[in-house]
Amino acid sequence: MRTVKLLFTIMLVFLFFSLAHAQTYTDTSGIGSALTNVINWLTKVLGGAMTVIGMIVVGIRMAAHDPEALKKGLWVVVGGLFIFLSMNILTLIQKLAGQ
Repeated sequence: MRTVKLLFTIMLVFLFFSLAHAQTYTDTSGIGSALTNVINWLTKVLGGAMTVIGMIVVGIRMAAHDPEALKKGLWVVVGGLFIFLSMNILTLIQKLAGQ
């Protein structure tokens, strides 16, 4: 279980930095726009799925009277929302930085 958590954390960190790098790269060809579309789709699908799964798991565990269900599920929901809103957060950071 610890290995799965570690791999998932590494995957999320890699995804975060690859998204940041992909957004700073400006390409005038169709490849750049296709990559941007793929990244947008992945963030919406992955973030939305994690948020929904987190809510479902919280509901099931709370129904089973798990005392730590809310704490664990809240992290999953927050992580899913962070991934879901990553493009908007990046845009906000770029506007605040003056780019």
